[in-house]
Amino acid sequence: MSALTNLDDARRAREEASTAVSSLKTGGGDGTSGEMEARVKALEDKFDKIDSKLTTIGNDISYLKGKSEGLPTAIAFGELKGRVDSLPTTAKMAGLIGIAVGLATIITKWVEIKAALGI
Repeated sequence: MSALTNLDDARRAREEASTAVSSLKTGGGDGTSGEMEARVKALEDKFDKIDSKLTTIGNDISYLKGKSEGLPTAIAFGELKGRVDSLPTTAKMAGLIGIAVGLATIITKWVEIKAALGI
């Protein structure tokens, strides 16, 4: 019975839609298409606004594309990372400074060291 009820509802809805369409006015310019020129003009104005916004978006995308083309590539970033990784670390620098200070101390105190060793 529910299928029959749904069929009746569908028929009823179709009849209501048919009645609504047949009640539309036709001809004469004052029927359902009244003020059509004003409505079309409003749509054209809105389209012009949308068109100008799309042009602005297109220009912005072109600008961003130009900026991104100037950025380094992944290969260039890889080379830079390799260079940075090869730089001496703090521990390496501390070791080098320690060795340099030790050598400077030995050179400046060489006479005293020689005397202490009996050379």
